[in-house]
Amino acid sequence: MSEQIETRPEAAHKEVKQIFRGLHLAKIVLTGPSSEKHTQHHGISLGGADASYLPGDALGVHPSNDPALVDRILGALRVTGHERVASPRGDVNLREAITNCFALAAPSRKLLELMVQRGASDLAPLLDAANTHQFKTFVSGPDAHDILDVLESHPDISIEPAEFVGTLRTLLPRLYSIASSLKAHPNEVHVIVVSVRYTLRGRERLGVCSTWLNDRWPTATVAEMYLQNQQKHFAMPVDPATPLIMVGPGTGIAPFRAFIEERRVTGAPGRNWLFFGEQRRSSDFFYEAEFTTYEREGVLRLDTAFSRDQAQKIYVQHRLKEAGKELFSWLSNGAYLYVCGDATAMAPDVHAALLEIVAQHGAMDADDAQAWVADLTADGRYLRDVY
Repeated sequence: MSEQIETRPEAAHKEVKQIFRGLHLAKIVLTGPSSEKHTQHHGISLGGADASYLPGDALGVHPSNDPALVDRILGALRVTGHERVASPRGDVNLREAITNCFALAAPSRKLLELMVQRGASDLAPLLDAANTHQFKTFVSGPDAHDILDVLESHPDISIEPAEFVGTLRTLLPRLYSIASSLKAHPNEVHVIVVSVRYTLRGRERLGVCSTWLNDRWPTATVAEMYLQNQQKHFAMPVDPATPLIMVGPGTGIAPFRAFIEERRVTGAPGRNWLFFGEQRRSSDFFYEAEFTTYEREGVLRLDTAFSRDQAQKIYVQHRLKEAGKELFSWLSNGAYLYVCGDATAMAPDVHAALLEIVAQHGAMDADDAQAWVADLTADGRYLRDVY
């Protein structure tokens, strides 16, 4: 989840993984009706558990699969779901196993091998050692096939429930950056979740955990989850007077809400500068009232980039470069720079902008700018939590 940077003394605040029963207190939609996304805030009670966390830590969530997807897989297998199978939870019925125990996304090599053995000759080339790239593209590329695709495209092939389960991978928990300070919200933990939904080959695909949290976990119910200590990777600086520069577009804002709440409630003297980006101010400005209040209080400097609010798209890296001279001054005087969010485009674009800023305002050539940023990283002052 995070890239290694620094160890903080409070890293020993609790063991790495603290399991508790979380009570779902509230879910609040953060996006407006005209938004292209569906993002929610979740408030969860620790339930009086002997558990704690620090800003920068993560919440581990155990999801269950979409019941509609489970029904279609049972239909494709031509079974009832009552059949008994082995699972990580012991001997359970098939419906329980594929709802709560096994992942139903990318098909495993074992499943493809079994399908080929039963006559799916069209899948055989994917198993050839010379076609590794084709196999990876089939199961994880932009046009990736899931387990249901494989089953429904071969309706004449029969697979027994125990055989099918034997080809499946365990359903793993997901980690979400914590969006709250425990000092500001005693006995609670908050997370921000955007629902993953897209259509492929005429069927809507759902992110397992994001839609479980946003759509299928009712409030006032409990679920087992855990707090994950991330202090070795994404901790606040030890000195509360250290200036913070935080770049968190979209749900990447989560840890920075925690950072700012922590500094506000403890009266930390360090300056705080947040760069937040989303699509539209009117529908996608998460926690607008909170952050603008912090601005008025003098707790926070806030720069925003709403990409769809003008003809030419503007992203957080553009705002960084616009403020490049002052940003370089902050970094030169000991500020920490944090980046959280998308690893595919945002983080590389922000990194490239940082190199340009350092070169321009530090009067350096490209090699010296690279070395300067490398030193910033080595000193534990350039921290990234990207995914």
